[in-house]
Parts: sequence; C-alpha cells; structure tokens
Amino acid sequence: MHRIDTSTAQKDKFGQGKNGFTNGDPTTGTPSTKLNSDLYDALQEEVCTVIERAGIRLNKSQHDQLYQAVKKLSEAEANKAKHALVDGATVDLSTLNKLAKALGNDPKFSETVTNVLNQKLAKNQNGADIPDKNLFLKNLGLAETVDCAKNSLDKRTGGTVNGDIISQGTQISLKGDDRKHLGFHNQDGSVRMWLYKDKGGDGVRLNNGNDGGGDWLFHKNGNLHAPAAIYAGGGATFGGNIAVSWGGRTATFHENGDVTGPFWGGALSAWLNNQLNSRTRTQASGGRGGWWYKDESSGFILQGGVVNRSGDNTRVNFLIGYRRECFGVQMTLSAWRHSSGSNIFATGIENSGFNAVMYGQEVEANWWAVGI
Repeated sequence: MHRIDTSTAQKDKFGQGKNGFTNGDPTTGTPSTKLNSDLYDALQEEVCTVIERAGIRLNKSQHDQLYQAVKKLSEAEANKAKHALVDGATVDLSTLNKLAKALGNDPKFSETVTNVLNQKLAKNQNGADIPDKNLFLKNLGLAETVDCAKNSLDKRTGGTVNGDIISQGTQISLKGDDRKHLGFHNQDGSVRMWLYKDKGGDGVRLNNGNDGGGDWLFHKNGNLHAPAAIYAGGGATFGGNIAVSWGGRTATFHENGDVTGPFWGGALSAWLNNQLNSRTRTQASGGRGGWWYKDESSGFILQGGVVNRSGDNTRVNFLIGYRRECFGVQMTLSAWRHSSGSNIFATGIENSGFNAVMYGQEVEANWWAVGI
C-alpha cells in the first residue's frame, strides 16, 4: 500500500511524507489530483489480499466481502487469544465476564489488534515508511555520523576544508604521475608559494608564486641551484669546493683557501708565487757576442753584443724584446779597413731590434741597448 504520489498530489497533506488529494483551485492554477494505475493496483491488492487470506473467493456481485473477511479474521485471532489465555491459565476463565476482563474489557478488541498491526513497518519498504527518519537516526545515535557524512569531501572531486588538518600518521601523499603542487594561497586565490617535483624531473622546485623570482632547485644530484644571489647573514659552511660558473668560465674556491680560474692561468697561489719570485731577483746571460741583464722587480733590461757589417744597414735583433719601450742604442766601432771616415749609428729602433748603419770601412761594432 502507498499514499498517492503523482505529480498533482497535495504534498504532506497529513504530515511529513503523507500526501493527500486536492480538488484543485482554478483561480490559482492548482490542478486537481490525478490518479494512476499504481494507486488503483495498490487499493485492489490490499482489499483482495484481506478477502483471500480469510479464505473467501472473490465475487464481483457481492459488495460486503471485505467486511466479512475482516470479521472472520478478527474472530479467528480473538479465538486464538482466548484459547491461549484459557489453556495457560491457572484458574477457570470459561465465563464471558472473565474472558472480557482478560482481554481488557475492550469491546473493539479486533479493531485494536488491526490498528496495532497497521503501525508495524513493512519489510519490503526497507525503512522508507518510517514516519520521522531524523528522529529515528537520533534515537539510534547516528545523527552526528550522518552530519559528518554530509560534510565529508568527495574523493572523486575534492573540496574545501575550512578548519585545520592535523595528521598523526607517518605521511601525507599526493598520488599520480602528473605534476602535484603543494601550494600556499592568499584569500583571493593568488599563489603565495609552490612546492613541486615532476616525475622524472631534475629535482624538487620551490618558488614564490605570483611574486616571481624563479625556481630554487634542490637537484637530485645533491646540488642547490638558486635563481639569483644567496645571502648568508650569519655566515655559511660548505662541505665541498664552491664553483662559480658564468659566461663559459668557471672559478673554484677550494677548502684550503686557494682559488683556481682562467684569469690566474690555474691556481691563484701559483700565480702569486710567480709574481713574487719574479720581483725579487735579477737575471743575466750570454757573453761578448751577445749578453743581457734583467731586473725582474722593475722589468729593466740592459743588453748588448757585436754586429758585423752585412751592408750599409745591418739589421740587429735584440736577445730579449722590450715589452714597453727601448730607450736607446749605443754603438762603438771595434774593427775597420784602412781608415774610417764615417760615423756609425743606430736607426729604426724598435722593441724587437734596430738597424746598424755602417759603411765600407767599418767592419765590426759593439752595441748595447737599454729599456723596459
């Protein structure tokens, strides 16, 4: 059995979930309640079931069969109750007075029994016919459980948690092969910070969200890559050498305090040693035919030798070229033919050498030069 549930039924007419009928109201556009086959079938089967349960065959021309069936069933149930009381009694209950007293003097005992049976829940309704479901859940102690379920996150679509999340477990996982961000957002939805690592990526990345500045990369090889300068207000300690690379060049700061780089041609310590050693000694080499003297601290070079005439202009190359300037060249005649009637001198002086001007009588001359 069920109450009318068509679209034109008057909803909750007899209480929550208890629909009824309406004649409609043309002035408000409210239609009258329409019936359907479900309701007619229910009424038919409810009535026919009572008649047939009483052992009465349905008769189309007889219109009191429901009454006869209820009467028959009520009498049968009353007899059962009476026999149960009589058979289980320790005193004589055979008189009608005693029987009525045993039944609570209820003149409508069968109707009372029928009403009690009607209050029972139908098993095939699976709880749908419970009058007050919220009160039912409260009596079972499940009201809070239902409320938590209503406000729980949908594992398919996610949701928003307005309070704190406290986990006493060992981990919080973001599972999947695509990029997973752990983000801090402002109230307006703008991103304050991202923390993420791609599957197969080069390491863990951290950035300042909408503020920009690039990614800090905690590389999977153990290196730290910063998008800009690193400031250490209280000093910094490193467990290995520090390499600085830029523009295709690399300088390395070693744990012993040394620095290597292309500017020094290797280690800074070696470059300094060479500079200090070169500035604290002098060098000299050669003999009469060609000799030189160099003061390493100042770069001053004095050198000389012998030039044999090969023509009016004989080219002489210095034993050590001057880096900055040759200050001058002095020549002295050392061998001649017959007699010398011309002066000898140096011309075309460069950092690499000079021209010795000597004519036919002048055969050989000594020279010396000075410069830096």
